[in-house]
Amino acid sequence: VVLSVFLSVAQRLAASGGAMVRYKLYRSAVVCAGGPVGEALTRQLLLSPLCSEVLACGKIDRREFESLNVRKKLRYLAEATSGEVDSGGAAARTGAVAGEQAAQPDGLAGVEAAFCVLGGGRWAEPPDMTRAKQFAELCKVASVPHVTLLSTCWADTASKIESAKRHGEVAELFVSCGFDRLSIFRPSLVLLGRAAAGGLGGQGAPQGAALLERAYSVAFPIVRQFMPSAFREVGIDDLVLAMRLNAELCDTAEKVERLDFVDIMKIIGKEDTV
Repeated sequence: VVLSVFLSVAQRLAASGGAMVRYKLYRSAVVCAGGPVGEALTRQLLLSPLCSEVLACGKIDRREFESLNVRKKLRYLAEATSGEVDSGGAAARTGAVAGEQAAQPDGLAGVEAAFCVLGGGRWAEPPDMTRAKQFAELCKVASVPHVTLLSTCWADTASKIESAKRHGEVAELFVSCGFDRLSIFRPSLVLLGRAAAGGLGGQGAPQGAALLERAYSVAFPIVRQFMPSAFREVGIDDLVLAMRLNAELCDTAEKVERLDFVDIMKIIGKEDTV
């Protein structure tokens, strides 16, 4: 099923003339702070027929991937194995355990597509600057040719809203690294679905979210009806699929590309829904 979807999108991209289809195996790396977006993206990469290995850094619940036949493609960066388990010390959390091989801190060497989803696409929870900087530096040292950052459409270094300002600062940090190609995904709201939302009432508010973020996830889809299409909310499945396909199949003449809802829909072949 995954392969058929992959080939279908690839054919549409080729026919549109907006991308050059490249069938090439690659190694990927993902850094996240836990949560549904990081786990969904990791699953997408593991199931991809073109992704030969996924290096994970940060909090990822390995139990989410135990049922996958391709789980052996997943490795953990050694620097993430200390202090990254949850407060209960569950062995199922990120970090190498007995019988598993962890990549070394310089394990990004040979990685061709790196993804930073530390903020999980949440406007109210910008990525930790220290961890974002560490990952950006690892990518720079390893000369990773394509880096993807999950940000938000509200990111702005000049904003008076602290979370938006910090999102903007993280984006500028990645831009300043001078990567050969940097893709910044800027959704307004990521819809997680009822199960992933933890029954909090807002499909864009994960479990434990503050009241303000929960209210935003409920009210924004209503307000958004009077805004341009670029501000439409995006489903988590569409988002992570677009992030993967953009790395695998799409080329751009831009050194830094900023992608909103309309761009995301084009990548996955759903431009007719815009």
